[in-house]
Amino acid sequence: MRDRIAFIFYVFLIGFVSIPVSAISAGAKEMNRAVMATGAVTSGYYLLGSGICAEVNEAAGPAGLHCAVETSKGTVANLQALWAGTVDLALAQSDWQYHAFAGTVGQFSGDKAIKDMRALMSLGGSPLVLLARADGGIKTLEDLAGKQLDIGKKGTGRRAAMDDLLVAMGWDLGKFKLASELPEADAIKDLCGGKLDALVLAGVTPDKNVTLAMRTCPLKIVPIDGTDAGKLIKAKLYYSAVAIPKGAYPGLKTDVFSVGLRVILLASGKVSDENGYAIVKAVAGNLEAVRKLHPSFASINRAGMAKAGIAVPLQNGAAKFYREAK
Repeated sequence: MRDRIAFIFYVFLIGFVSIPVSAISAGAKEMNRAVMATGAVTSGYYLLGSGICAEVNEAAGPAGLHCAVETSKGTVANLQALWAGTVDLALAQSDWQYHAFAGTVGQFSGDKAIKDMRALMSLGGSPLVLLARADGGIKTLEDLAGKQLDIGKKGTGRRAAMDDLLVAMGWDLGKFKLASELPEADAIKDLCGGKLDALVLAGVTPDKNVTLAMRTCPLKIVPIDGTDAGKLIKAKLYYSAVAIPKGAYPGLKTDVFSVGLRVILLASGKVSDENGYAIVKAVAGNLEAVRKLHPSFASINRAGMAKAGIAVPLQNGAAKFYREAK
């Protein structure tokens, strides 16, 4: 364990040195190396990728597969690098995973669709958080009918998720007395000021805005589960069930179930089945070490690694591991 932690810190240190992707990729051709696009050095994606590579490298030993992390601007940049062939692995949000494979958005339309990418595993989740005033009588999604709700500004992740959920429920905005579209800080102010009954937020756990809201006034997190959540997950494969663990926020004494997006580890078509198998086996075999790196990784679990939020085919080596592990 000490060697693993030391390696992770070593990865962080070398992350501050700018290493061109082209240089790493050139080296990868001369040895069994897989380069992973992650995020900014200060991001959760970089931390997660570093933890994964630490596990892979320790399991492989000096003569085996070497996993290296590369900084990036995030999901879209990672997928574009995967398409261009400058990286072998990429961390991406599950909705963008789907759109990049299906070619349903501009950046990945036509011949920019990444048809040869494959999924290795599903990782941490970003749940949709439904916050309601503690004294407002809202216990379920259905209780929102006729209430004053903030659904987020158009173009934001929380608004996109809420729009998808409403479609799954068969609701439109006419179901609410008010459906405001405020910035998060303003929405929290109105909720605590009594102008709203509830609002939705989205982000990795713990999310700073959820923490702020729950420290500002008496609030509760309302579950998003049951039939309506099931309809959303069935209609949009890149959503999955995500638990908000007890203790993640002030006053949260039990786990609360919701739906949300996932972080998916993707591989290019040039990653061998043997390497895909080795990567998944290394992480699954030491999953607790990865989960302990950050509270947002607590939602990673073995049961969901092969399916939660995955909307593209599994890599053959990964699929082999999951079959053997049942």
